[in-house]
Amino acid sequence: MTQDWGQGQGQGGYGQDPQQQGFPQAPQYPQTPPGGYPQAPGYQQQPGGYPQQGYGPGGLPMAPQEYGGGPVTRPGSATSAAVLAFVQGGITTITTILVLAGAANSGDALSWILGLAQTAGVVLLILGGVQLMQGKNRTLLVVGCALEIVISLAWAVMTGMAETGNIEILEGAKATMIVIALLFAVMPVISLIQAQGSATTQFLQSRRGR
Repeated sequence: MTQDWGQGQGQGGYGQDPQQQGFPQAPQYPQTPPGGYPQAPGYQQQPGGYPQQGYGPGGLPMAPQEYGGGPVTRPGSATSAAVLAFVQGGITTITTILVLAGAANSGDALSWILGLAQTAGVVLLILGGVQLMQGKNRTLLVVGCALEIVISLAWAVMTGMAETGNIEILEGAKATMIVIALLFAVMPVISLIQAQGSATTQFLQSRRGR
């Protein structure tokens, strides 16, 4: 005898729910969030769908890293200011010897004043450059540069006031000496600006300098 197809479905289990027949269910997968991708562990989703950065566990903001204070590395401006002071001191030493030699022969008071002022400028430049390189002080270098600028201007004025008798050669020599006197003020001006700069100031302050 043939079995009824409907009865066979009821007895054979072909028409039954798989859960009623004992078959295992398919594994459940996590639902995809609105951003389109499941969240990775340890990240917190922002409204735009990207993980937040700079946040620790629990969504709390991470504390910023503390800056460890300490001596600042000597900047290039401080090194350049000191080197220019050394160079200016060396050149001024040569001219000072010549000025003092002329003053000793002539006995001119103005030559003695300028020679002694240049000597003081040389000492201030060298000592000030050393102190600045060490991060101790810049006062001596600043005073030395200012003195060198004043001396250069004094030489330019004195040369410009010299009488030449309208002789062309002397007029040309006079103009050349004025230019040379002004050129002697170039390095002290640059050194003074660099010594007073913010980078040099920070460098000195980090070492309790002034």
